Amino acid sequence: MSTLYVILSFVCLLTTVLSGIDFRKWWSKFWDINRVHIAGLAFICIVLSLFLERNHSSIITSLIGTNLICLVYHIYIIRFFFPFYPKEISDTSNTDKLISLVSINVRKKNKKYNNLISLVKNQDPDLLLLTEVDHEWIEHTLPRLEEYTYRILQPQENTYGIALFSKYKLVDSQVKFLVEQDVPSIYTNILFRGVKIQFLGLHPKPPAPWNKVINKDLELIKVATLSNFNEHPTIVSGDLNDVGWSKITNQFKTISGLLDPRIGRGFFNTYNALIPILRVPIDHFFISKHFKVYKVEKLKNIGSDHFPVMLMANLEVL
Repeated sequence: MSTLYVILSFVCLLTTVLSGIDFRKWWSKFWDINRVHIAGLAFICIVLSLFLERNHSSIITSLIGTNLICLVYHIYIIRFFFPFYPKEISDTSNTDKLISLVSINVRKKNKKYNNLISLVKNQDPDLLLLTEVDHEWIEHTLPRLEEYTYRILQPQENTYGIALFSKYKLVDSQVKFLVEQDVPSIYTNILFRGVKIQFLGLHPKPPAPWNKVINKDLELIKVATLSNFNEHPTIVSGDLNDVGWSKITNQFKTISGLLDPRIGRGFFNTYNALIPILRVPIDHFFISKHFKVYKVEKLKNIGSDHFPVMLMANLEVL
């Protein structure tokens, strides 16, 4: 038991140190994203310490204290997403100008097209953002989404295709490649009941040995400057391959002036839908101060490695 405890404690300490080092490398970012799991490991170590012999060594005593520090450290960083934390955006029961959006990374190799159509018909969102769509996904879903008159389609075979379906008219629409030539983002304005809502949809590359983390960070910052406290209500959504407590996400919020509807409501872990123990919240909505939240919900899996998420927000401040 003591040997196991020492090994787990050193793993907890090492991953905690790595999570706090901002090297802009994939291996450092990986542990920042997985702080919830490191906190869970620290908690397990603390529980295991209760079963150790009372007359343990000074090393064991030091590790018990270290695990407590690690647990408190990670909980402090992720505290914003516990339901007891004050909400960053107020709740509302008003539905006068309610707009709903479903965002889902469909997973390119997922062929369960009927699951997506069934989800859309059941939830009936005003906007549907799909990431990782290829030409085959568009071919199988486009004819069955006839209620979405307005579309922006950028299917690609490299898992970074993106598509937006809207019941409301879209104007000044663009597909941009801000940082990498094969990673598109959607920029458009939604004409919603006499109000122009700026919408930005994106899917930067994840932290991985074959990707540059700096490119993902740079894309988020460029998107933030586009929405930079402008006068229009704004929604940013997509698979950001990052978490709400990261340094770059906080920089994004500071520059853009956008708010996170998950704060004070929950983590809403969306990935990996196929491995329950390793889930993290990397699919996001960020909205401007013009909105109040009616509902945030993680939806039923459609066969992807991401869960769909839905936001319903009421436009209340103009």
